[in-house]
Amino acid sequence: MEDHCSTRQLKRAELTEASTPTISKRPRPDVLEESPLLLRSLDSSKKIDVPSASGANSKPSASSTPENGNNYYVFLSFRGRDTRNGFVDHLYHRLNDVGLLFHPNFVFRDDRDLPSGEKIGENLISAIKHSKVSIPIISENYAASKWCLRELIQIMECVDRGEQKVLPVLYKVKPYEVRHLGGSFAEAFKSCKDCFDEEVKLQGPVALRKALDHKVFESEKFANGREGELVKELVRVIMDEQQQDFLPPLPRNLVGIDDRVVEVMKLVDTDPSETQIIGICGIGGIGKTTLAKNIYNKLAKKFERRSFLMDIRETINCNGMEHVQNLLISDITGNHGSSVRDSTRGIANIRSSCDKKKVLILLDDVGHRDHLDKLIGGCNFGSGSRIIMTCRDKALLKSEYKCYELEEMNDKDSMLLFCLYAFGAKQPPIELTTLSGDIVATTGGLPLALEIIGSFLKRKDKSIWIETLEKLRKVPHKDVQEKLKISYNSLIYEEQQMFQDIACFFIGIDKRMVTYLWKDPQLYPNSGLARMIELSLIKYGDNNELRMHDQLRDLGRALACPVDKNPRDCSRLWDERAMKILGRKEENENIEALRLDERGSIEFMEQESFKKMPNLKFLHVKDVDFYGDFEGSLAQLRWLKWEGHYHIFKATNVHLEKLVMLDLSCDDINGNGIREYWRGWSSIKMERLEVLNLSGSFLLQSTPNLSVFKNLEMLILEQCSGLKVIDPSIGDVKRLVSLNLSLCGSLKKLPEQLGKLENLEELVIDETGIKEIPPCIGSLKKLKTFSARSCWQLIEVPNSIIRLLSLSLAECCKLQPIPSSIGMLGELVELDLSTTRIQKLPESIRELNKLKILNISKSWIKRLPSSIGKLQSLQELLAYGCKLEGQIHVDKGGLSSLKTLALRCTNISGLPENLDQLSSLEHLDLLNCDELHNELPSLSHLKHLQKLKLLFCKSLQSIPELPSCIQTLHVQSCPKLERLPILTDLGFLSTLMLMECSGLKKLDGLEDLKSLRELHLSLYFDKEADKLLAIEGLEKLGSLEVLDISGRKHIQVLDLSKSEHLKRLIVQNCKSLVEIRCPSKFLEYFDRDGCESLKKFPDFLPPDRPRKKWL
Repeated sequence: MEDHCSTRQLKRAELTEASTPTISKRPRPDVLEESPLLLRSLDSSKKIDVPSASGANSKPSASSTPENGNNYYVFLSFRGRDTRNGFVDHLYHRLNDVGLLFHPNFVFRDDRDLPSGEKIGENLISAIKHSKVSIPIISENYAASKWCLRELIQIMECVDRGEQKVLPVLYKVKPYEVRHLGGSFAEAFKSCKDCFDEEVKLQGPVALRKALDHKVFESEKFANGREGELVKELVRVIMDEQQQDFLPPLPRNLVGIDDRVVEVMKLVDTDPSETQIIGICGIGGIGKTTLAKNIYNKLAKKFERRSFLMDIRETINCNGMEHVQNLLISDITGNHGSSVRDSTRGIANIRSSCDKKKVLILLDDVGHRDHLDKLIGGCNFGSGSRIIMTCRDKALLKSEYKCYELEEMNDKDSMLLFCLYAFGAKQPPIELTTLSGDIVATTGGLPLALEIIGSFLKRKDKSIWIETLEKLRKVPHKDVQEKLKISYNSLIYEEQQMFQDIACFFIGIDKRMVTYLWKDPQLYPNSGLARMIELSLIKYGDNNELRMHDQLRDLGRALACPVDKNPRDCSRLWDERAMKILGRKEENENIEALRLDERGSIEFMEQESFKKMPNLKFLHVKDVDFYGDFEGSLAQLRWLKWEGHYHIFKATNVHLEKLVMLDLSCDDINGNGIREYWRGWSSIKMERLEVLNLSGSFLLQSTPNLSVFKNLEMLILEQCSGLKVIDPSIGDVKRLVSLNLSLCGSLKKLPEQLGKLENLEELVIDETGIKEIPPCIGSLKKLKTFSARSCWQLIEVPNSIIRLLSLSLAECCKLQPIPSSIGMLGELVELDLSTTRIQKLPESIRELNKLKILNISKSWIKRLPSSIGKLQSLQELLAYGCKLEGQIHVDKGGLSSLKTLALRCTNISGLPENLDQLSSLEHLDLLNCDELHNELPSLSHLKHLQKLKLLFCKSLQSIPELPSCIQTLHVQSCPKLERLPILTDLGFLSTLMLMECSGLKKLDGLEDLKSLRELHLSLYFDKEADKLLAIEGLEKLGSLEVLDISGRKHIQVLDLSKSEHLKRLIVQNCKSLVEIRCPSKFLEYFDRDGCESLKKFPDFLPPDRPRKKWL
């Protein structure tokens, strides 16, 4: 008894047996972001001082528990004699294994007696205050320790203040014994009670009772007393519920990312049982890492084994592949003692560590295929594994990987992100609104540029804003430029030259035309363009035109003609910089490309600058006449773009022997354009010409004699509205590949000589007055694309067309029969018959085995031939607003590739009975199908269905079970619809629109729609028929951004307590609505007009706000 009451001995014993802080808190995110080293799952290398156990006289450091921030993650409070060598030891080591993944340097445990001294007690109490989770292991002798009780008192004070979480464990004691101080637990307390100070005597039992008010883990009851299972459960709870503390940090200002997350998650969630590898691609600074972190954080809680490897490219350059392999192995295995000495052994170890294990791995900024081979190559991952990677180069992705290419931000989000960094607000101040818009416009929606420039301009004087704008209009910010140059540096020299050409001169130009320029000097344009596409440096527009991000354009121009470089030494010049070299008398061999405005063009001719540039290959002049003697000049010229003033040509000795592209197009509708009797046709020698562009030549009535252009491959006569005749010499241009006559409204007839163009692949006669296609077109054996869109006079198509890949006859309003020979177009991929008077498709259509797109929208077709079901390759069947009627019947066994079935505004009464066989169907559009039966066939087997639209289906009473993959369900004006199928399994549903569905009574399973972002339940017309009494489950929708319940007269309380991201809330004319519970501070629009009973608003939304307001 005296031993228990000896204060000095008791203190030493209690301190020895008191708690051990286990896992340290993660470091600050801003420290991590600045580190140049690869960080694994937020590993920290920052060390803190901890109490030493090296000897009896050692003193704990006063700095071991800083006043600010959490030192530890988990604090274990336990009575050593009861649990130290058993349960606590197992729990400690398991937490240690998990904690090392996140905090490798902050783990310690005291296994020796601690010296006496009040300082140690202060350190332990401070350690509790700076922990995130406490686990008091309350055992038989726990209450006999003054320090255990002190710890518990402190723990419960922290819990009461909301500063940490407590997970009480009752180790071989009963809850009633602890709560009411009974049995042997009470005896232990009473035996030492007299040695306790008054605070411990009074507050200790209170703290015990408070601890039991939380979820308690009883060792003897949990898993039938299997302590190992209890340890697993405690670790799982910590990992699950405190997940955010173990995840990579995200930027403080996240804008416009939600839609992108949804799109990537669609790829992630396909086939949960298989291993999926997803690549997020795009140019530097586009936001790949931020998006990848967001996806990783969403998935992390589903994986025990995971690894986030940041900035792989740079880390390998600095520390070697073996370093990164070590990090990956230690993350997956938890063994931080392993050491890889060479990369070959490293990948072997990785394969062994990951073999048949379900893992989540994020590889950020992969730079080479070798990186993938040495990190995940040949790994046999377990079922359900997910590997996410970010890269600039799409060529790194194997065919079996899924790819998501990140696009730039839209204008609205760009301005918002910029304002958050520049002003800390969502909008700019009035005096900087215009400047802000101009600066944002220079960034091209690149998040990195918006962040860097916005941060730089914060609190800066307006004069600096003006200077910055001037600089940005010339060249990107240096930090942005360095990021973008990483992709540029991946190109070989020839590809870099092509990139600079595009940036300086060819944005918006048909890629096919540009390839002629590069093909001549052997630059291998097709492979070069493909490489730039892979690196996201360029894109192709809808009409094959070259597109480039504004920041990349400015980078390319800065590289081609740096500001600090003498223009004479540059190979490419344009506009103002070009003016600086025109007046010089000496020859300049450096200049290869020149684009001049009107003033520069005139000076170019007056100064005879063309004689001083022997290597000029590209010339763009404007509004100037050619005159003077050109003998020996422009011998290397390959591309001539000449805008305006074509009616006079006084130049002599113009021999452009290497010219491949002559662009005489006229963009000005009031301009004259070229004429058939222009003197240049006979004066300019250009035997190698391959592309001739005469677009917009409104006064041209006949094409010139083309027989001299033996090498011509592209002839572009688009929008030559006065053109009436194609000169018969067209037949002499044997190498012609493409002929574009679109918008030549005066052209009524095609010449028979077209039949001689045996190399012709593309013929476009859109919006011409042509009445019939000559039979000679059947002789065009290489013709792949024939487009006659909006040929209002065209009556029929000849049977002789048999080799096409694409045939468009859309809006040929007089065209009626389609010849049965259509079935002979065995290579046809796309057939567009929309807005025609065609009434029937021939049965021979079943022979179009390669057809992918069939468009019969707004045609007069009443029935689909059943043989259409044989089209194995068909992906899109578009029948908007055509005259289809009755039940649709299609042969079984086909349409397995169909992704889109659009039947809106038709009179069909039923869908195909074998609809469930359309295994690839993604979009089903049944808008305004008034005659559709009251029931739909089964849809649950459509495992890829993403969108279902049912609008104005007035007879529809029910919707069958839906597949779990559906993302958008749009049902509108279906008044007889009473109930949807149970929504519980629709985990990917993001948009649910049930507007003007007055008969709807209930929404079952709404609470399980974790991805739901938009919910529309409005009634504007038939309000009195409203049968929806309540919206059950609404209070659990954490992802909701838009809610519209206008006109719902029965709803009284709107519980949006979990909808923290709500942006738009519309409750117009909800007459019974009394209360709105909504925590969202992101609300942008709130409409409560007509809510007469609404009394209780969210705290941040006072009732005196206008009834309809953009916030």
